[in-house]
Amino acid sequence: MSELFNPATKSPMMAFVEIASGYWIAQALNVAAKLGVADLLIEGAKSVDELAHKTESHTRSLYRLLRTLSSVGVFNEVEPRKFAQTPISEYLRSDNPYSLRYQTIMHCDDWHWRSWGEMYSSIKDGKPGIYHAYQDHSYYEYFQKNPEAGDIFNKAMINVCRNFHTPFIESYDFSSATKIVDIAGGEGTLISAILQANPHLKGILFDQPHVLSEAKKFLAKEGVGDRCETVSGDMFKSIPVGGDIYTLSYILIDWDDDKVTTIIKNIRDAIADNGKLLVIDTVLTSANEYQWGKWLDLELLSFGYGGARTEAEFSELFEKAGFQLARHLQIGTPVSVMELSAI
Repeated sequence: MSELFNPATKSPMMAFVEIASGYWIAQALNVAAKLGVADLLIEGAKSVDELAHKTESHTRSLYRLLRTLSSVGVFNEVEPRKFAQTPISEYLRSDNPYSLRYQTIMHCDDWHWRSWGEMYSSIKDGKPGIYHAYQDHSYYEYFQKNPEAGDIFNKAMINVCRNFHTPFIESYDFSSATKIVDIAGGEGTLISAILQANPHLKGILFDQPHVLSEAKKFLAKEGVGDRCETVSGDMFKSIPVGGDIYTLSYILIDWDDDKVTTIIKNIRDAIADNGKLLVIDTVLTSANEYQWGKWLDLELLSFGYGGARTEAEFSELFEKAGFQLARHLQIGTPVSVMELSAI
């Protein structure tokens, strides 16, 4: 497996060529995800002939795909024309609770591909790529008209969040809290995991009514429906009271500074003076350091008016809304946990 994109180990020319061709990898991964190749390798290595038969694919073309993906660590050609699973390809398995299969498919879905293709226009005028492609101001608007794309996106986000949240849930001390309120928590991925890990806690999942209809089923399936109340509302108007800890996971990144300030002020109105607000989000690092979150920031440029922020930018917004940053916890994933206390 070669080391990609690294000018320290490759000539500047080769590093440039690989960077400029990066989308090749995403599309190849997408095809493998749609074909379900990783699922076929659960019980062991298989020949490309068998894989082609089971996926109804052209044998020579499938071999070229798998050979190329193996060169970046996705699959392993253990002997000529025979492929096995790798730790990376495990994330393409549909039965893996931490599967990122739908993230791969979502990234190469037509609406996503076209919106990124409008980045030149976005850089020129500041409007989202999805606006230039579809005349929608955000992916929320697009999904209202295209629910199938929204379903793939939601499935992707459930497992992305599960991967990003797990180290936080395992390491954060919830022992002194009694009730947690998750703001705009979707189907309840985060709050259900917190409640599972902390049987003494009760929770409130707060989101819009159409989201909560599915959330109740999810919470019941996760075994926490009896400890988690669902409350519908609009976070731009008011927030439920009564929690010791409030959580915002990957919410602020979707909104501009004015809307972020409104959300946090509403939480300040609801939270007790000794309560804590946990903001789980990407925090940008220094200028030249590689960080996946910087590419995520361009994703947000393509799909709305939000964006990733530095710690200093977050702190300024928090203070305007009545909070101060007490702790910044690094958890070994693309997100950080910022623990806020009321001023």
